[in-house]
Amino acid sequence: MGLLKLAEKYSEQSLEAACEKALSYTASPSYKSIKNILVTGVNEKTKPQPEHTTNKYGVTRGANYYGGKPNDQ
Repeated sequence: MGLLKLAEKYSEQSLEAACEKALSYTASPSYKSIKNILVTGVNEKTKPQPEHTTNKYGVTRGANYYGGKPNDQ
């Protein structure tokens, strides 16, 4: 009956996701582990992080900025 009580406090979708998450860790998850997943929100979908954009042009600051000698051309 413990898991059914959790369904009253959390949505059925959250409980189902928490159970799936717990089952991915162990074949026989405990009530406590499922409750901890719900409390901490680990089962929530995280927002996708934007891809790290790199500078396509390489070094843009010049040798003086990095302590090097200026280019003599």
